[in-house]
Amino acid sequence: MGDWLQAHKDLPLDQQLKLLESDPHFKKLPPERQNELRDRLKKFNSLTPEKRAQALQRMEFLAKLTPQQRQQLRDANQQLKVLPPERQVAVHTALRHLRQMPPAERQQVIQSDRFKTTFSDQEQKLISQLVELNPPEGGSAQSAQPK
Repeated sequence: MGDWLQAHKDLPLDQQLKLLESDPHFKKLPPERQNELRDRLKKFNSLTPEKRAQALQRMEFLAKLTPQQRQQLRDANQQLKVLPPERQVAVHTALRHLRQMPPAERQQVIQSDRFKTTFSDQEQKLISQLVELNPPEGGSAQSAQPK
């Protein structure tokens, strides 16, 4: 879906819907999946330009992950959901900061006493897994069809 959205993001919603409806891959989908994709397209178009750009980046990132990495991400997200909301925010904030660091500095922070006292063992493991999750070099979006 990310490639399709990237290619058609600047069109008005009615034109996007027409293009989607005419896509051969879309036509082969079950009606409930078609409705879900229409709803997602409408929701995407209701986002601010900044949020749309973030969503496209996220889709591109996910498309580049290997199947094993996608499973690892799904598992980590399940673990994240059981954390209290304030801990979820703390984990997300730590991830954002750590991803901006060079690998050596990132490792120093993860091994620091401050990090270990700030985050539980479960949170530390989760952060360590997610911060290292990157698409393989040269990875590319898998297909331009809506998913």
